[in-house]
Amino acid sequence: MGGYVMGIDVGTTGSKAMLTDRHWNIVGRGYREYALDYPRPNWVEVGAKFLVDITYDAVRDAIYDSRVNSSDIEAVSFSVNRSSFCLVDEDLNVIDDKIYVWLDSRSESVMDEINALMPPERRNEVTGMPGGNIFAITKYYWVKKNEPETYARTRYFSTIGSLLMHAFGSDNFTAEISDATVSGLMDAATLDWSRETAEKLGFDMAKFPPLCKPAEVVGRIGPCVAARTGLAIGTKVVAGSGDQQLAAMGAGVIRDGAVSLTIGTFGLLAIGLARPDFAGLSGMMIPATPNLGVFEIEGAQVSGATCYRWCRDALCAEDVEEASSIGVDPYVLMGEKYIKKSPPGAGGVLFYSALFGSGYPTWDTNATGMFLGLRSTSTKADMVRAVMEGVTLESRHILESCRAAGVRMDDVVTVSGGASKSPEWCQMMADILNRRIRTLDVPDASALGAAGLASLGAGMYDSLDEVVKGMVRFSGAYEPIPENVAVYDKMFEIYRESYYALRDRDIFSKLSSARPADR
Repeated sequence: MGGYVMGIDVGTTGSKAMLTDRHWNIVGRGYREYALDYPRPNWVEVGAKFLVDITYDAVRDAIYDSRVNSSDIEAVSFSVNRSSFCLVDEDLNVIDDKIYVWLDSRSESVMDEINALMPPERRNEVTGMPGGNIFAITKYYWVKKNEPETYARTRYFSTIGSLLMHAFGSDNFTAEISDATVSGLMDAATLDWSRETAEKLGFDMAKFPPLCKPAEVVGRIGPCVAARTGLAIGTKVVAGSGDQQLAAMGAGVIRDGAVSLTIGTFGLLAIGLARPDFAGLSGMMIPATPNLGVFEIEGAQVSGATCYRWCRDALCAEDVEEASSIGVDPYVLMGEKYIKKSPPGAGGVLFYSALFGSGYPTWDTNATGMFLGLRSTSTKADMVRAVMEGVTLESRHILESCRAAGVRMDDVVTVSGGASKSPEWCQMMADILNRRIRTLDVPDASALGAAGLASLGAGMYDSLDEVVKGMVRFSGAYEPIPENVAVYDKMFEIYRESYYALRDRDIFSKLSSARPADR
């Protein structure tokens, strides 16, 4: 019978697997959440074997959930969190069983040195990635300088996609092109590893693996992986892409001006662009898309919905317990108990959403989250709503900055990620962005995009355009409410001005230096 494909989405804090039929109906899901490791301040890691095992489990769960015969699954492909990486030795084993997660900022200590060797403006022009320390290039340099024995043992620099393709049965150790562009180590003009970057930063180019294209069949499932996952021996293993490129693809961003907004662990505004001016768009992420030759402008929101997850865990722990006892999603309960009971503007309470620093346009690793406007009359509902609003106000900061840089974009924004599942949050996005918001029939656009590449690799479709045309379906729309727009216009000005006021007085740096070393 056949006709089934699986998209495997390995995010920052969880792995999910989605099984679809040829008509893009979801027939099975699997999800495993995991915690990150923080061995030292500003270090963020996760175990490589643990990550692979969790992903195997998610795949097995999805097959079990579907009741589909595994022999009918034609191919699997991957959506991966980007700029996270590991290093593999001559035996292709991960050195120290350690993945350096993109949130890790240990490389802040070597940024001045990196910038002296290759200024951030030049890196942005060559690689399409800005100069922030979240990118793999900076932590790879940190390893070379601070752990030369680890660097010497390294056979290959490995993206998460490289690790997973190898773990699922690729014939050769390889890196997929569009995902690799987010490492900061690729030449955007040639879509190959950047010789200029390697020479200026002293990297051995022999340590960069061969490259493969998205939707390329790189191997097949072998007996050991079949036994572990439930997939059939011989199932095609297809190269995927980065999670945000696939989220944009799953939202239909395949032409100039199309706009998508993903609010998940990492938030991202993506705008399709076929011929970007890399030199003229400094500070923006401009990776290749799975449609090689077409790029997307990305405004990165580093903290994203992690802020709302923090709010759940830190402010609403008792609600999580209550939700578990009555069998509902804790976020649904938070919406009923708090979001709906606080007005737009959260009673004058403002949350600045930078728990992991800020992304585009400020790229400030010292920036922190903060509540402003708290008074004796403020309620927990105001604080919870303010967190949701703060994440969305940061999205508007990105959108306004892209528009100020001359980027043309549509007035309709397609949203994906966890936030798109909340009607309250979707209306909030329409009001804060003052744009029509569309939601997707399948909000997990990254996993859907990976399934799309799997179908292309399996030969079920002839082109990426044909895949996208079939799989992108819209489920709802939200229009801005004028009176709410007026409130949020005022809140946005306060949001933006409060950041610059504190930055200009060096408050964030002072807070950073005052933080205990073990926090």
